[in-house]
Amino acid sequence: MKRLSILAVCFMALAMSSCSMLSTNSNSAANIAGRSCGSAVASLYQVYKTTKTVDLTNSTNLSNALALTASCTQLKENKNNPEYKKAFAAGLVASAAGLFTTQNAMGFVDKIIATSGLENVNASNIANTATTAMAIYSLLNSVK
Repeated sequence: MKRLSILAVCFMALAMSSCSMLSTNSNSAANIAGRSCGSAVASLYQVYKTTKTVDLTNSTNLSNALALTASCTQLKENKNNPEYKKAFAAGLVASAAGLFTTQNAMGFVDKIIATSGLENVNASNIANTATTAMAIYSLLNSVK
């Protein structure tokens, strides 16, 4: 009986730690997605600020736009998870070269969630999608 009790306690401890790890992994994934988004927004914003446009046929801009759309898609998939959004915003602040603060990052996160046109984007259709380009410009304009 004593062994069974010890086994049950060990099983419960293992179960609780694995639930904790799932939460940490989710927040870690959100932070990584936020960092990817922040880095892409910072790079695209620099180009946009200088040239008032973003040439999506340029390979650097294209890879940044694809990183932005991928992280935005992940965020939208988790839009009802406040912890995911918070971790995403923290990643955004950490990698956006000073464009965001902890005070305004959540507003940008909400802007991403509300923006349409970033879905189903890949390397072959991004340069030809006016809706996607307008969505990217909308996000960049909100950085000001």
